[in-house]
Amino acid sequence: MDYTQLILLFFAIGVIAFLYSSVGHAGASGYIATMTLFGIAPTAIRPTALVLNILVASIGAFQFWRAGHFSWKLLTRHKRSLLRDRWR
Repeated sequence: MDYTQLILLFFAIGVIAFLYSSVGHAGASGYIATMTLFGIAPTAIRPTALVLNILVASIGAFQFWRAGHFSWKLLTRHKRSLLRDRWR
């Protein structure tokens, strides 16, 4: 892969990350499609898409928390109800 393709790949992944995160998703399918179009090996695509997905989702979750929209109380109540319902 030459320098121009690498720059285009980074730009495409950045655009995909921006577009997907603007609607609350992390964009793994977009990363996989872009890397496939650029001819990256499948063994490298999977872990790269996972890391990018976790990174973008973490940034989105942090922004959500920082804006004051996250409630620990609601999360713990929801987790308790899920665990309780699972063991019934």
